[in-house]
Amino acid sequence: MFEKIWSVLLGMVFIFPVYGQDGLRRFLSTPGLEHAAVGISVRRVGDGKEVAAYASQMALTPASVTKLIPTYLALQIKGKQFRYTTTVCYSGKVRNGVLEGDLIVQAGGDPCWNSRYFLHHDLMETVFRKIEELKIQKIRGRILVEETPKEEAIPGSWLWEDISNYYGALCHSFNYRDNTYVLTFQSGEAGELTRLTGVRPALPGMEICNEVYASPRNTDNAWIYGGPYSSLICVKGTIPCRREAFQVKGAMHHPARVFEHELKEEMKKRDIPVADEILPEGERVMLLSLQSPYLEEIVYHTNKSSINLFAEALGRLAGAGKWPEQVELSFREAGISTAGMVLKDACGLSVLNAVPARVFTDLLLKAYRDGEESFIRSLPVAGRDPGLNAYCRRLPQLQGKLRAKTGSMSGVRCLAGYLMTNTGETLVFAVLINHYTCSSLQVCEAVGRFLADFL
Repeated sequence: MFEKIWSVLLGMVFIFPVYGQDGLRRFLSTPGLEHAAVGISVRRVGDGKEVAAYASQMALTPASVTKLIPTYLALQIKGKQFRYTTTVCYSGKVRNGVLEGDLIVQAGGDPCWNSRYFLHHDLMETVFRKIEELKIQKIRGRILVEETPKEEAIPGSWLWEDISNYYGALCHSFNYRDNTYVLTFQSGEAGELTRLTGVRPALPGMEICNEVYASPRNTDNAWIYGGPYSSLICVKGTIPCRREAFQVKGAMHHPARVFEHELKEEMKKRDIPVADEILPEGERVMLLSLQSPYLEEIVYHTNKSSINLFAEALGRLAGAGKWPEQVELSFREAGISTAGMVLKDACGLSVLNAVPARVFTDLLLKAYRDGEESFIRSLPVAGRDPGLNAYCRRLPQLQGKLRAKTGSMSGVRCLAGYLMTNTGETLVFAVLINHYTCSSLQVCEAVGRFLADFL
């Protein structure tokens, strides 16, 4: 009797052909999803019709699937050839090899300086080459980074356990080394306190408290605590035992201060002392006007590698300081309903973000129809990019046919993107799952099987 009622309800609520109905029923019956909140929207690109739906208008936490929004809007508003500009100048004059003034970097929001994703975008070496060209042998003044006067604080909805770990690196008007530093630990036997052996780059003015112990488990369970207004960093938890150099990455809260310190120390190594005198402000002379990689390249890495820092930078770029309002305006102009949507950040780290699955399929559909190739190309591809491995595990038929952005945090697994069927038809889809009780791998495999049914 129950099965008969369930079948009738399916026929009433969902609009899709038979090949989607059975798959959706199987997916929703996955053990561990009984108490989960699930939102699904699958639509044909050709006519926009929804071929499978389940609570597609219910707003759910999308985690990093949120990055689809800033990457798409930044390209729409600024264009794929946009580049950030950073300028370098000095105040005063250069006399007999001595800079009688300050060396000044004027920040322009570039998130890519000395990033591991842009290895040749090296601010320090670029500055050194110019110093050598001018034959400067000493700087009497200071090395200064000028940032935007009003720097945004960390979003209040970010969790305390996230804000000081590498993925919680906040975007500033000046960004350096992915706003990330690395702590190196040496561990002994299980249960023993580890030894902190290295910090790179140096964190001037910061004290580090080490409460990390060695563990027999071969996992990194070390967490960094300490906000941007604190001079103390506390590292707690465990790392594998008997390791000579185990690395833990943290969020650099003051990248401008770190760059100033590192450049000054490197100057000394190259026999260019910096006296740090406070001199009267002299006339400024432009040395360099430096451009970032193209926006389409930044978007590519943002989605391929799910970089929170880049996504926040793109949200600032597209939103001009008013991110939720800009999304509302742009979506309204594009004919995308924002009913029920709540955005607290641009990268998806906030647990208070809430977006219906239908919003994502609206966005994906518009990007496809507008021929936004840079956006579509930035999405990971099954069989090529490791981020989708959990979804296409044991499903080789999805390789090369699934192109999608993942989103994950504790109790959240989401996926949204494009699916090419065996008949050559393209589908857009969004599957958002919150509060599941099975393993994350089981959820991902169930989503993969659900999508494979459409092939």
